[in-house]
Parts: sequence; structure tokens; C-alpha cells
Amino acid sequence: MKRFVGLLLFGLFAPLNAGAQGIPVGTWRAHFPLRATHSIAALESEILVASEYGLLRYDPVEKVMMAATAVDGISDVGLTSLAASPDGKTALIGYEDGGLDLWTENDTRRISDIPASGAYPGKSSISAVVFATEQRAFAATGFGVVEINLAFGVIQGTYLLRSDGGTTPCYDLSVQGDSLFVASESGLWSVHLQDPLYLPASWQKNAFWADVPMAHLAVLPNAKLAHPMGDESVWLEAAGAWTQVALDTTDAPVVRRLRASAGHFLVVRSYGVTTVAASGALGATISSGYGNNEGFSPYDALEDAAGTLWTANKGRGLTFFDNPSYAQHRAVQDPISSQSYALKASPEGLHVLTGAVDPTWTATYTNEGIMHFDGSRWTALQEAALGGAKDILDVCYDPVDPEHWFAASWGKGILEFQGGTLVQTWNHTNSTLQTAAGSGPNDVRTGGLCWGQDGALWVSNALSGLPLHRYDPATGQWQGYPAGSFNGETVKTLLQDEDGVFWLQSRTEGWMAIQVTGTSTSTRRLTKGVGSGNLPSSTVAAALFDADGELWLGTSDGLVVCFSPYNAFNGKSIDAQALLVAENGINQKVLAGQNILSMVVDGANRKWIGTSDAGVFLLSPDGLETIHHFTKENSPLLSNRVQALYVDPASGEVFMGTNRGLLSYRGTATATADRFSTVEVFPNPLQPQDYGPISVRGLVPNSYVKVTNTNGRLLYEGYATGGQFTWDTYSLDGSRAPSGIYLFWITDPLGTQTTVVQGVIVRGQ
Repeated sequence: MKRFVGLLLFGLFAPLNAGAQGIPVGTWRAHFPLRATHSIAALESEILVASEYGLLRYDPVEKVMMAATAVDGISDVGLTSLAASPDGKTALIGYEDGGLDLWTENDTRRISDIPASGAYPGKSSISAVVFATEQRAFAATGFGVVEINLAFGVIQGTYLLRSDGGTTPCYDLSVQGDSLFVASESGLWSVHLQDPLYLPASWQKNAFWADVPMAHLAVLPNAKLAHPMGDESVWLEAAGAWTQVALDTTDAPVVRRLRASAGHFLVVRSYGVTTVAASGALGATISSGYGNNEGFSPYDALEDAAGTLWTANKGRGLTFFDNPSYAQHRAVQDPISSQSYALKASPEGLHVLTGAVDPTWTATYTNEGIMHFDGSRWTALQEAALGGAKDILDVCYDPVDPEHWFAASWGKGILEFQGGTLVQTWNHTNSTLQTAAGSGPNDVRTGGLCWGQDGALWVSNALSGLPLHRYDPATGQWQGYPAGSFNGETVKTLLQDEDGVFWLQSRTEGWMAIQVTGTSTSTRRLTKGVGSGNLPSSTVAAALFDADGELWLGTSDGLVVCFSPYNAFNGKSIDAQALLVAENGINQKVLAGQNILSMVVDGANRKWIGTSDAGVFLLSPDGLETIHHFTKENSPLLSNRVQALYVDPASGEVFMGTNRGLLSYRGTATATADRFSTVEVFPNPLQPQDYGPISVRGLVPNSYVKVTNTNGRLLYEGYATGGQFTWDTYSLDGSRAPSGIYLFWITDPLGTQTTVVQGVIVRGQ
């Protein structure tokens, strides 16, 4: 039964990269929300727009938009500021941790002096950056101003502005002529760049704004524009006098940025960009009323020499105005959120669930919805489409009708969908689901879904006298079931094994095996203590049944395996065992002491394991060999906290949900096939710009592959991993295979099925 279920699921859930080869084996890609932009800069040949998670790069000549992220060009997430060098060849990027990147198309230099020093905890975020020359730049931070020596890539000076050595939060910077101007918590400051900046006496405070917190400023040769913190007003200084600019403040717009342009200023506010002359006269305002510009929400703007206005438009990426009546928008395909509480299969790709509960399994009221990724395009169902439900923790599809599916909400019960339309909400008023004991009258907490072998939907119901429920879509009938000592417990994830037994997760009481007979149940706990499950901890965040029917359990204190879960109701032992490996002659427990948050099995029955603070481990099928250990220190992972995992069965791409964003890695294992009917070589051809191996997928279990050239010379041979074989393009003698046609001779273990496919390698000069 287990093997049949696996084949059924593989047929139901299509590959993420259907119709495309996807990324090469061994490479990473980022899935970050890049449209929520906040800063813009113009380089010599492209426009850069920054969001918290990376850069959008637009080539105005080729009209191509690309992205640069922590996977492919910049050093981190948490971007806060952006500026272009005077020659337009280099960008300076500021981060919330105080780090800086000196970025070009071909190189990124990380300047980590501020976060590495640890000198100003909680005050290191970079609010603004500005170039003075090609070799000298400045950054505004939560403690003062820092000077950056760009030639050596170091912080050359730290200027606190105060004579007593105290810190001064600084928010904006501008360079004009030989002077630097600063908007700070204590007002406006200026300094001549040739003076000794380390001396507080070199810094001059503007008397008009003495001790008034100032958020933004922009400076022209004969005028200054400034914005007081928390105020709607913008002020102009000309001929030594300050006057308020006569901006329309209807609907209380928020001032987001002041920019100096060619002889005038740009005032960027929450609904538009207004031109202000050096004299204070108002020019045109571009707002949502402009053609094709609905919902305009600019955070930064600049003008180029041709008069085109470029804006960082939050939610749309890049918006620009190069004609008198119509806005244009550019972005990349990206998710709407960085949240990835859970990752679930769908018939056409992957669902990313943004809903969440905190460590005590209390609702967080996250309303960013359900995101979907089909391998190239992101879509989302948000709060309105979910009937106002928040904290979606699980989804489940009807295997008979892939348009019919369900979502579990921690607070609103079960949502039933047909396609993308919500057709029913099931709760305590129209089903056997119960409200959470001790909570509000309408708080129905459902967190786990499972399509049972009986053709019905099974649901977990937290803090309920009936923790397990069955819904038959054919009859519309619900039935609730008790779960022994789990009655009234906080329960969530729900699994079913090959024998039809349900396994239910408790927050702190381990797992429960539940056998349903008619309207009654039998139960058996899996928890701490010899004879009771032998778990090292009763907090078990992750569990899976592997291809051999074994129950793998990720606890807050390491990994264990229940090798005989089928013993749950025959009176025999279901105690879990730690895996032991010998290190220097001493047996050690595999992943001992690790707090495991997520687990998934790939097409080769290998285990991917996500932890709270140690990244991701890939273990061999028996768990005794660590094949990979990815961390933020040795890979593009943004964080060592990996709370969700998913493997696309057809491509082997492994999706990793961290608390700082979603990334994926193309693994070597895919689901196996029955026959050699859909064998594919990729990338094919392998181009000069492709980094990595060439692979063959669509293979049967334990396929053996020989790689030869067209003359029959053997270059490489080996077994497939799951349904995929990977060749690093080096021959047996260690030499790199040249350009040419290569043949992959494939046979199954018994030699009853054979096939040969062709791949092409194209090398550069």
C-alpha cells in the first residue's frame, strides 16, 4: 500500500518545473519579495531599485529586468539604503545590521566593520548612504555618521556629533560642493569635508532647527530642503531664511524622501512625487491619477538627463514616467511575502503558507495568505479570498478532483475551495468541529489535514474534546472522534501510515497513534520513557514516514526513528531509537541535541532535516551518513533556522523556509519512474555560462548509467540517486569533458529495461 500511495501522490502533484528544465543540479535560487522597493539609484547602464530582500536591475536600453539577491550578487537581506557613485559604475548598499556592500555588476565587496565591532548594539542600521567622491562615502546610522574608505573597503571614521561622546541617531545625508549635511535626532548639521571630522568642533548645528529631530534633507548649491520628523511640512532655506513649502497636505501624506535634481527638488510623499523649484515654487505632482498608475506608493525617486522620472514604487517594484500621460512598471516574478511557515504540495507546484503560530502555538493572526509557485510564476490568495481567515497552517487536495481542496485555519476552522473560490467555511456551527477550550466563542483551531485511505478528509482540532474529525465530501457528513489523553490537548499535524493508523502531534506531549473503528478509537502514546516511546523529548516538531514505512521523529533534543510503528496496536514495542555512528572509535548519536523543526524525504529516501539553529542536514537513507550540511556560513541560507522543507519529486529541488526568507537548492535525487518513458537530459545543451553538472532524470530505481563519447570511450559511470543521475562532466582520468555529444547508456537493475539518451556540452573559449 505504501508504494501505491507514493505513486498516486507523484501523479497528482505535477513538477514545479513542468515545461522547463529549471536550475541546474547543485545550484541555489532565492524566492524573495522584491517588489516592496524603498530606494533607487541610477548607474551608467542600469537603474537599481532596492527592497529589503535585494535589488531589481533594469536596463533601459534592452528593457530587461533582473534581480540581484543574496544568492546571486549581494551579501545579505535587510537592505535599507542605496546610492550610486558619481561615475555611475558602483553602488553602495546599506543594511539593517550596519553592514555595507560596494557593488558592481561583476563584484560585491562586503564591509562588515560595524556589525563585527558590536560597539553600538541596536543602533547599527544604515539609514542613508552618500558618495562624496569615488573613493570616499558616508553613512547615517543609529549612533552617528561613519566615513567609508572605498579604496580599502573599511570604515575610516566614526563621528558622533556630540562633544560628550554620546550617540546621535542620524537619518539622512547629502553632499553639496565641499560640505556634508546631516539630518539627525538633534537637528541639521554640516561639516566641511576638508576639516578634521573627528573633532566635534568641526561640526556646525543649524540654529533654526536646533534640537529638532529631522528626518530628511536635500541640498542644492543655493537652497536646502528639510523635513522635520513626524511632521507633514517641508521647509526651504534660500538666501539664509527658512520658509514652509506650500504643499497640499490633504489626507495627511507622509514625507518619504527629499531629492536634489537638476536645479530643483523632488518631494516624495505617500501618494505622489512633487517637483519644487529652488525658489520654493511648486511644479507638477505625479500621483495615482496618472495613467496606468493606480495605487502609486513611491518611496524614492530620481530624474535622469532625458527627464524620465524613476521611482521605487512599493508593491510594483520600479515605476517610471517617460511620457506625459502614462506610467510604466517593471518587476520580476516574486512572492508577496517572505513568510514561509509551511511548504505544501499542490497539483501544479508548491503552496507556501504564511500563516503561523508562535512557540506556544498561539495564533499570530498572520493574514498574508496562501502563496503558490508553479516553477516560474507566483500567485496568492489573500485575506479576502480566504473569507477573512488568518493563520493558514495546512492544505490538502482531493485526489479525485485536483480543483477541490481544503485549508486549515488556526481560528476559523476548515476552508473548502473549488479552484480559487472559497465555497464553504466549516466550523462549530455546521460541523462536528469544536471551539478551543478557554478561548473565545468562535475560535476553531484546525492545524492538520490528511486525505485518508477511505477517501475522506481528516482534520485535527486543537483544545477540543474531539481532536480528530472526518469529513466525507460525497455525503457532506462530519464525524468527530476522541483521542484518549489527547482530548483537550493542543494538537496540530496529522499523518496516516500505510496501515491506515492516524498519528497526531501534540505541542508538548509527543505523538498519538489513533486507530479508528466505526465511531470509536483506540489510542497509544509515543512519548518519553522506555516502553512509552523512548523519545528524548516529548516536544516533537517534525515527523515523517519514509519509503520503508519507518517513522522518523525530529524532537527538540535530536533525531530518533521508530522502526516498527505497525506495532502500535498489537501490544509490542514502538520505542524509538537513536541512530549511532562511530567517530574516533566512539559511538555518537546522529544529530544529538539538535532542535529539529522540519523534515522531508526525497526521491532516494534520503532525509532533509531543518533545525532551529544549525541549518539543514541531508542524511543518507539509513541516516548514518551526512551528505550535506548547509548553514548560513557555508551556503546562501539566510538563517540557520529552517522551519519548513519541501522536495519537488520530479525535479529534486529542495525548498527551505527560514525565518528570513525562502530559498531552494536543486538536489541530485528525484522520484523514480516505472519505466524509461520520460527520460530527460538537462541542461541540454550545457552552455558555457552554465555552472555545474549535467543530469538525467526520469529513471527507474537503482538505474545504472554509463557515459561515453560518440566513439564509445567510457568517461564516467555510476548509479542514479532516486530517479536522477548526475555527472560532473569530468572523465575517469580527471580531465574535463570538452565540447561534444555524449551518450548516456541506462539500464535497470535486472537489465530488462535499457535506453540511451544524448546530451551536448558546449564549452567557451
